[in-house]
Amino acid sequence: MKFLAMKAVFLLVLFCQVSCARLSPDVPKHFDLTGEWNLVESLSDQPPDPAKIRLEEDRNIARGRQKDVSASASFVVTDFPVVVSNKMWIEQNSDSMGIRYSDGLYRDVSWGEHQRNYWHVHAGWMDGILHIISKRKGIEGREIYVLGSDSDLTVDVTVDTSGSDIRVKRVFRRK
Repeated sequence: MKFLAMKAVFLLVLFCQVSCARLSPDVPKHFDLTGEWNLVESLSDQPPDPAKIRLEEDRNIARGRQKDVSASASFVVTDFPVVVSNKMWIEQNSDSMGIRYSDGLYRDVSWGEHQRNYWHVHAGWMDGILHIISKRKGIEGREIYVLGSDSDLTVDVTVDTSGSDIRVKRVFRRK
């Protein structure tokens, strides 16, 4: 339990640093995600259940605990497909990366700041770690990609809303 509390504090400090600092669009030389990645289930959290999230948010709306009904976390599996994917195929270059997920969805992430549908996205590096921050009214999503020396990729996803908040860790291993 103490370890989890320390990890939570570390991630909170890291998130605060990212919010207050600029991300670099320059890819670190050692950071190449190109390849096929398979989920390591034993090291990963279970994916969120959108039906359960929606039910809890509906209850919170009825009780007056959630004021903004448009700030829902039930979208998380479609807007952040890494939280449910069992496999990813990534192509990375100097200005972007394309990710194809096991469910067939495809996502292109360009380094720097840009608009993607309703989202304002900021992607870049801080201290050798890839951060993808996605914001829209009432919702902020953060994906942190940490490439380990043992060919593992840890993706921590946090989605904060005025309703339910989602925190999921997924670990992938390069094939």
